Amino acid sequence: MKKRVLLGTLAGVALLLSTGCGGSKTLVCTMTEEETGATMTMQMNVSFKDDVATKFDATIDMNVEDEYASYTDLLVSSLEEQFSSFEDSGIDVDVKSSGNKVTASLGANFEQLTEDQKEELGFDPAENTYDAVKSQLEDTGMTCK
Repeated sequence: MKKRVLLGTLAGVALLLSTGCGGSKTLVCTMTEEETGATMTMQMNVSFKDDVATKFDATIDMNVEDEYASYTDLLVSSLEEQFSSFEDSGIDVDVKSSGNKVTASLGANFEQLTEDQKEELGFDPAENTYDAVKSQLEDTGMTCK
């Protein structure tokens, strides 16, 4: 019994030491919208360290009905054009299609961006706290956990 308590305590201490003061956490937000002929699902993962956003990854999946499948290439090129300006800002962008599905992935590590890139994106650490980002994403209709 004492051995289990000791192991549990050591595991807890190890966890606290590995996360550090202030710790880190991830916010996961999702949204699904259905339009005539298509369903779009978006997931946003935002990582925080000491209550400031450090990284984000977003995935947008669009599934189109069979009768609209011929438009997937047009959708891909439209999204690539729309997101191309982000690439100079340090955001990684990947848009692809397979059958009736179009997927756009975006991501950035804010800690690796230059000050000019942060300014271009409007990234301000004081405004990118866990609560502020969660509120902003929920205001767009996303559900966050």
